[in-house]
Amino acid sequence: MNKQAIYHKANSSYAYMKDIQTMCLTIRTARDIECVYLLTDHPDGWVKGSEGYYWKKEKTKMQLLFQTTLYDYWQIEHRPYNHQMRYGFILETHEERALYIERGWFSPDDVFIENDINSYFAFPYLHESEVFQAPKWVKETVWYQVMPDRFYNPENISWGSKEQLGQYDFHNGTLEGIRKKLPYLKNLGISGIYLTPIFQSPTAHRYDTENYFEIDPRLGNKEIFKSLVDDAHRLGIRILLDGVFNHIGDQSVYFQDVLKNGEQSAYKDWFYIEQFPLESVEGIRLDTHYRHFTPNMPKLNTLNKEVQKYLIDVALYWVETFGIDGWRLDVVNEIDHAFLRLLRLRLKSAYPDCYIVGEIWHNADSWLLGDQLDGVMNYPLGKPILEWAAAGRISTADFQEQFVQSLLQYSENVQQGMLTLLDSHDAPRLYEYTGFDRSKTELCLTMLFLLPGSICLYYGTEIGMDGDEDPENRKPMQWTNNQAVDFKEHIQLLSKVRQAEQELFTGNRFTFLEVQSDILALKKETERLSIYLLVNKSSEQKRIELSELKGRKGENILLQHSLTLGEGVSLPPESHVLYKFEKGCS
Repeated sequence: MNKQAIYHKANSSYAYMKDIQTMCLTIRTARDIECVYLLTDHPDGWVKGSEGYYWKKEKTKMQLLFQTTLYDYWQIEHRPYNHQMRYGFILETHEERALYIERGWFSPDDVFIENDINSYFAFPYLHESEVFQAPKWVKETVWYQVMPDRFYNPENISWGSKEQLGQYDFHNGTLEGIRKKLPYLKNLGISGIYLTPIFQSPTAHRYDTENYFEIDPRLGNKEIFKSLVDDAHRLGIRILLDGVFNHIGDQSVYFQDVLKNGEQSAYKDWFYIEQFPLESVEGIRLDTHYRHFTPNMPKLNTLNKEVQKYLIDVALYWVETFGIDGWRLDVVNEIDHAFLRLLRLRLKSAYPDCYIVGEIWHNADSWLLGDQLDGVMNYPLGKPILEWAAAGRISTADFQEQFVQSLLQYSENVQQGMLTLLDSHDAPRLYEYTGFDRSKTELCLTMLFLLPGSICLYYGTEIGMDGDEDPENRKPMQWTNNQAVDFKEHIQLLSKVRQAEQELFTGNRFTFLEVQSDILALKKETERLSIYLLVNKSSEQKRIELSELKGRKGENILLQHSLTLGEGVSLPPESHVLYKFEKGCS
């Protein structure tokens, strides 16, 4: 038994409350384990035997959830009889049995450890308040990210012709332009718009905010923004604003006051000043004298009570005055946890349905304990798709390994609040990533729509806009009809099916049926329905034979026609299919 491969942690994504009655437990093992059992409290509790009292336990077989090249993942959903549980695992191979508990490894026949209840893993009590749950509407949302300056200006007859893409190159997109395109977005299947910063600032990207209470006049005004929000809501489209609360623009009145008055400034403690002055006698900025995201974006001290009040007032103002649906918090991993807890408390107390999602590119466990964020931008779950389906940099087996690891990185509850994406203003565009390959791009989009939680498209993805790293990925949206490719119908269809079958598409459970060099067969299912994604990445026709599909009557989702499967499925080169079946139909 390879004990070094065993992993389980209490109070984590491997042991969490799915609801007030149910615990979900996962354990990772090497591929040498034949069977895993959960050992936990019996309703009888402590029972008197011939040699005194002993702790009576239940033994329940766990399900093999995933099997990758390196590991097996076993899972069970268990209802503790008294809203609390102590537990361990019995692992078996052909030659060996072992008990794994919090203290480590023991023999299942160890008489002392049998009753040493405090040596086992523990979940002290199932409190309803500790069930992680993002707003229910989030998982149903297909977001569309818009950079307002680069989206549309209905009064500009030459829109999109300007080629300069620097941060001070304004294309003069407007909020009215976004409002005008709401029917287009609704028709595309979009149910949420994530707007990058709209507040007053000197740059086109606006991450160097001057005044969080004012809309940048280049974009419009508050009246136009209110119309945008109201019209979007009438169409069933949510609005998510970008909150840049880690730093502020150096042109803000607060930082300008510090530049002018130095140590006498009333706002000096709003920032992390290492030493004064902040400018030389020649007026040259001494950017090593203060902390910053970039020199023109000084870092805010969110431990300061005045800064806390200012930012919380901002967050509440745009929700209560304009009815926005949530905040995307920029570089939230650089903001102190204490402020984020306070921000959440104030926002959720007033608006429980408000969505709080953060920009974090790495593991975000510390922010997803139910006291700070509802979710993060889940780049890690999208990355294996990009590396396998788009770029071909990893094998199918490596894709499975990385995908499963990313999927199990968070609990199923947490995954429902995530915002998963394949490209953005901070990453190369999807069509560029695939090498301008239509079939690869369509495969990536299909896989994106199968992911749990909410998903997000970057403006222009639907028309195959190109663009590598910033600033090339921030080109103005092209509204002409002469685009080389068009993925709108593919996105519309996927959005329609996902909306119709929310439980199936947004669920967290995947089954890998085939994992070969260029072949992938993936299944998702509920009690009522199942969907199958079959992929052939090779340059030759391939045949996939799955016994469970033989003779089944169902639907080809992407071609929108019914079908009856025979002995197998023949896939053309570099293609994929998506089938849907009702349970019990054959």
